[in-house]
Amino acid sequence: MSKTMNAGPRHGAATVPSGRGFRRKQALKAIGGLASVILLTYIAWLRLPEVTRGTLWAEDGAVFLQDTVAIGPWASIGEPYAGYLHTIPRLISGIAYLVAPLSSYAIMMSFLSCAAVAAVAVGVYHLSAALVDNRAIRLMLGMIPVLLPVGPLEVLGNAANLHWYLLWLVPWLLIYEPSRWYGKGGLFVMTFAAATTEIISGLFIPLALWTAFRRRNYWAPVGLLAGMVCQFVATAAKPRYGSPPEVDQADPLSVFYGFGLQAVASLWETDKRSMASTIVNYGAFPVLIPAAVIAGLLIYVLVVGSTKWRFVAAYSFGAAALCWTAAVVLNVSAELDFAGFTEEDWLEQFTYFRYAAAPSMFLLILVPAAVAVAAERAGSTKARTFLWAPAVLLVFLSVNYFPALPGRETGPEWEKFLAVAHEECVLNGGVGVIGVALAPAPWQATLPCSVVLNR
Repeated sequence: MSKTMNAGPRHGAATVPSGRGFRRKQALKAIGGLASVILLTYIAWLRLPEVTRGTLWAEDGAVFLQDTVAIGPWASIGEPYAGYLHTIPRLISGIAYLVAPLSSYAIMMSFLSCAAVAAVAVGVYHLSAALVDNRAIRLMLGMIPVLLPVGPLEVLGNAANLHWYLLWLVPWLLIYEPSRWYGKGGLFVMTFAAATTEIISGLFIPLALWTAFRRRNYWAPVGLLAGMVCQFVATAAKPRYGSPPEVDQADPLSVFYGFGLQAVASLWETDKRSMASTIVNYGAFPVLIPAAVIAGLLIYVLVVGSTKWRFVAAYSFGAAALCWTAAVVLNVSAELDFAGFTEEDWLEQFTYFRYAAAPSMFLLILVPAAVAVAAERAGSTKARTFLWAPAVLLVFLSVNYFPALPGRETGPEWEKFLAVAHEECVLNGGVGVIGVALAPAPWQATLPCSVVLNR
């Protein structure tokens, strides 16, 4: 397997241009990457309705902003919350707080969060060159996070849920092999930052060990392991649970149903009302269609593909299943007990959850993987005929570009409620603290009146 996986290009290992030519090439590459991030940021940004962009989500205000104010923009980066570190969301919070007035904090958080997702997309496009040369395949991989169907419903445009995108980024960081010292250093930093943002990144430790010992590629694995050590220290210092979570409370059938409903079916239909009513009227029919497509892609790659693509398909599907299971088992809720839903529950309680984001992205990898297998079987002489594949995937993902019910579509808009808080602080003489409403209710950010009046 190591020979097969090493068949991809080793970047910088071959003869590379030197001097002025090399610097010019690198500058053009950097400009192209920056332009791509800017373009994709606005594509992600436009998926969010105007009210949603100006509404602050839960932890973004009640945790990250409050800690930024109380501890400081940089000191708060190392502060654990809910049992683990949130390095990149806290960094974004600090930047948003420092560069803009407090009234624009929600807009800045939404925009910077979209920019982070765009950076993940561009990063995956470049990192996946370690796996495949075909730019059409890499383009398909890169468009997944920005155009993820379920994204705008809860995870896109807020820092609190960036960790799902970073979780998807981790395996791409692990397989990349930079040759220059700054590439290696950058890879270590990015992997460490991702690992200290999402504790479930520990699922990829086996891949990190394989990369380190079989491919002699150490920088990303060391970054992952260092990040996991920091996460475990944070968990020990401020545990998420007062006692070990009762993982046996999760109904295995509900976990299975949830994987089909959330990770798989959300690729097909993102309107929760439509999905719920269809299930009530027709049973599992709306889930079986996308499930059959996913199963067909998986079987095709496993049966027909080379060892490399079999590994990618099996690992992607396994990662999707493990990410969903880990998230749900550690967060047992009656809303996730799909096996016990009544007709009334389906119509009134069913919704899509943030836990579907990372599993859905891992499942979508099967699409470019299947196209890559088909291209390999067709031979290099027919490679150009597969340029239609990114266009088809783009059209499919764009069907849900404008979601029916994003999670913050009705506010409360941060700027308006902050203005109300400002007036109350004036009446109070600038003394004490004031609460500002967040989404979803009853979340609120509690801020000192001195900050509300002076920023």
